[in-house]
Amino acid sequence: MSIADEQRVSASGATTTQSASQPGAYSPQVIRKLNALTSDFYAREAASFSATRQAPWHGWEKAWELITAHDAVQGPFPSHAARVPDDSAGDSGAPLTILDLGCGNLRFERFLAEHTNAPLRITALDNCPDPASPAIGALSAAFPHSPSSSSAASKTKGGDASGQGTNLPEKTTVDLRALDIVESLLDGTFADRLPRNSCDLAVAFGLMHHLPTGALRARVLEGLLSSLRPGGFAIVSFWQFLNDARLAAKAAAATAEGRVAHGLPTFQENDFLLGWQHAEGVYRFCHHTPEKEIDALLAPTRNPSAPSASSCASTASLPLREVARFSADGKQGNLNRYVVLQRSQC
Repeated sequence: MSIADEQRVSASGATTTQSASQPGAYSPQVIRKLNALTSDFYAREAASFSATRQAPWHGWEKAWELITAHDAVQGPFPSHAARVPDDSAGDSGAPLTILDLGCGNLRFERFLAEHTNAPLRITALDNCPDPASPAIGALSAAFPHSPSSSSAASKTKGGDASGQGTNLPEKTTVDLRALDIVESLLDGTFADRLPRNSCDLAVAFGLMHHLPTGALRARVLEGLLSSLRPGGFAIVSFWQFLNDARLAAKAAAATAEGRVAHGLPTFQENDFLLGWQHAEGVYRFCHHTPEKEIDALLAPTRNPSAPSASSCASTASLPLREVARFSADGKQGNLNRYVVLQRSQC
């Protein structure tokens, strides 16, 4: 048994055999408790956490190259998307419509602004009570309230998370919406909160590991894919933190401590709690996603039923292809596993 395997068993209290006998995973009450812990973590540690999350992920560069490589796709991504921002470029083409699930401090939006001069129309969703709350003050500084909504923010030109630094393109619009993703999955409103059949690009970075069950992760992937227009791309990252011995040890210790402190049941395989720096009593739920789980999540996309004119909008029948799967990020380049999918013309 590897060190990571030993830590997985000792921290969660569940062996692989035990996990296999618990296919139902957690009750809604436990899921809500885990979600509350994670939400409280980000509310309390937003400033310090965001301060360490300013640079773009290395995997974004590779994913962007893949989706803008015209010879590598069926029905190419809009050609103007690949242009580097240039004030003298003239007409920058039609807007790129983007969905960012779990947008955090909007650093992916700043990454996009640095990689294309196309106008950007971005819907950014994250679990936060209000864009003006202290927990995400950095976000509201960069993207102030839209006058039409207290739960959305938009800006045509802005700065970095501190309100300074790199400007977004003149024609960029960010619609920042507060959404408790886990709660919306539990109450059945998640799909209704997303765009459908309209996005050039839909992404979920640093989100999947906060979802406590495979069923919830599958439904998020389904919603992400349903938002795509024919020819659109989805990019999803899966955190594989057990690849790092230091993180694995921290996860084992925090899980053992946090489960006792909060009266949590035996965890499923690969489920952990993680703390933050030297903060006491704060925990976020995190799931390590091995390759076999990614395979299982993507299985429905590999054998879709034959689409028809009436069923083309259904995820079960969407013609999708896996463009790429690769690892990136962290000192060893193996902390995130990326999947790039494309919806075929339909």
